[in-house]
Amino acid sequence: IEEIAAKDGYDIVTTLDADIQDVTERALRAKLEETAAESGTAIIMETKTGEIKGIANLDRMSNGNYGEGNPNAFSYMNEPGSTFKTVTVMVAIDDGLITPADSFHVGNGLYQYNGKWVRDHYWRQGRDRGYLTVKEGIEVSSNVVMSKIVLKAYGDDPAKFVKGIDRIGLRKKLTWDVPLNGIEGTSSIRFPDDKVNYWSKTTLPWMSFGYESKVPPIYMLMFYNGIANGGKMIKPFIAKTLLKDGKVVEEYKAEVVNEKMCKDSTLIQIQDMLVGVIENGTAKVVKSDYFPIAGKTGTAQIASGGGYSDYYVSFCGYFPADDPTYTCFVGIRKPRGVPSGGGQAGMVFKNIAEQTYVKRTKLAPEQARIDSTLQKMPAIKSGSWGNSQAVLSMLNFKSSVSDSASDWVKVKYDSVAYHPQALAINKNSVPNVLGMGAKDAVYLLEKSGLRVNLTGSGKVVSQSFTPESKLIRGTTISITLR
Repeated sequence: IEEIAAKDGYDIVTTLDADIQDVTERALRAKLEETAAESGTAIIMETKTGEIKGIANLDRMSNGNYGEGNPNAFSYMNEPGSTFKTVTVMVAIDDGLITPADSFHVGNGLYQYNGKWVRDHYWRQGRDRGYLTVKEGIEVSSNVVMSKIVLKAYGDDPAKFVKGIDRIGLRKKLTWDVPLNGIEGTSSIRFPDDKVNYWSKTTLPWMSFGYESKVPPIYMLMFYNGIANGGKMIKPFIAKTLLKDGKVVEEYKAEVVNEKMCKDSTLIQIQDMLVGVIENGTAKVVKSDYFPIAGKTGTAQIASGGGYSDYYVSFCGYFPADDPTYTCFVGIRKPRGVPSGGGQAGMVFKNIAEQTYVKRTKLAPEQARIDSTLQKMPAIKSGSWGNSQAVLSMLNFKSSVSDSASDWVKVKYDSVAYHPQALAINKNSVPNVLGMGAKDAVYLLEKSGLRVNLTGSGKVVSQSFTPESKLIRGTTISITLR
């Protein structure tokens, strides 16, 4: 047996932004914990460049905590559900077969076709909605409208519909710059003449609202980013530069998948509908006070044992809608409670979007709206006074000088200024980290010789060892943040 000496590999510089990555993972983790979901995915990319700035794939582990698991952003092959309705409408408008103003009868949300029922989410209410336009059908996510669109436009020629999906670029076989453990990570959208995948009479209408196809999250992200990017579809990527001994060996840029997904007139109408989803439809809770958002909710049942059980909820969109900078996809598998693409996945999107916007926008203090009925100043977490004072100074808030040599303080506000009060730090006692943020709490505890098990986000609300009790270095302390 010949021994081959190991060789130094290459260093990879990624596209990830540390701040956005932190925001993405925290926002997803918080919602997974709240809903006790099985797993979740969140990806945010820069609209113009294709660079992935944050990505989180979290699975629930055997101990109940969430940790990095399978690369579901690229490899999770579930039927996408209602996020696919935008594809349906784009194809039909681009083919000149419908307009946003065309209307279809939905009645009470039940429509029978070939012995099977198409149901809208409100069908149990028994409310007769009469007719809905195509635009309204997207806004309220009507399965009935989508199925009637494709049956009217493509009932005699379903291959034309799939060719329209080809024209967009969603059936292209793409490879990714991340290890996928042998999984292809490509979409699976059937064709009527495909001898492998059976095409039935109900395939076309069910495909129109996101079933009968399997599309990984990264493809849906790429599609919605194309809408945000003026119709130009680019492949998201994460490896930016390859280095050898500190020198650049290779640089990577976004690959153009489709220079033009659809006509300009079609694109403008689609963009208007996606804003309408936030303003008038299923994602009103995603609306931000700070900037406009465009996107689409998705709620799909998960195929299991020949039937369907549990749900996969998602939201994909971009922001600001009037000048897109970022596109983001969020998907949550098997959340508890009433499944909601807007209320569950959409709220993760909103959290990521607003925090990213704040971090990337220079917002002067006087631009911030103040509720005059409250007149409350922002609370400052306990922790490093140096860091807190720097932020207060930047925001032009008054603060007093600490009279202690210690940098570790809790902060009080007396209607005039912020005042630091020194925290007692004894090298032989367990530090009191209640009220601190994660960064300061972990730093102080680890500096004291403790291992840290952290749960949640926000500020510390409990710690497993009593503050100022005897310190036993090397033991593990659990802290909970909310």
